[in-house]
Amino acid sequence: MKGIFHALMQANPLAKKERERYPDPHRFMVQANEALTHCLERSSFITAAFYLIDYQAGGFSFARAGHCHTLYYHSIKEEVSYFRTEGLGLGIIRDAGYEKHVKTQFWDYNPGDVMVIYTDGIVEARDGEGNEYGEDRLLQMLEACFYQSADEINAHIRHDVQEFSQGQPLHDDQTLLVIKFKAAQPHT
Repeated sequence: MKGIFHALMQANPLAKKERERYPDPHRFMVQANEALTHCLERSSFITAAFYLIDYQAGGFSFARAGHCHTLYYHSIKEEVSYFRTEGLGLGIIRDAGYEKHVKTQFWDYNPGDVMVIYTDGIVEARDGEGNEYGEDRLLQMLEACFYQSADEINAHIRHDVQEFSQGQPLHDDQTLLVIKFKAAQPHT
């Protein structure tokens, strides 16, 4: 179900129009929750994360709806940590009360900061003994390779997850997005 929401948000012209109409991540999540209330099975819900990067301001805003916590390398502090933010999955509360269960967070970034957004298939990957890859190991991987390019970090983490899994079958999708902030960002 999770991959379906992502595909809808990227490919659907209506979703693009909604993103333009509701650029605040909180408002977007509230509107998405309302829309999904009418089409999701009663026992289903969807996780999502919505980020808006403002290159001119050197920061970003985001909201989380039950999705995995974002992993972040702070270049000034030289430390890796998770954004432990609140956010209830879309479709869990199917009325106006949902609004108080998701909020927009703001973060200033610095050149060299790294943001890792992923699906739970990454941290829930299992080895031959049934052990999970886990958030701690993912954090350690970013600590080991934060200085590399975004593509290299992505490849490094994916390779480690594959080695850890030892060919075990996937139990969930594995999506991994790595963003490395630079001093000069593209003009939009």
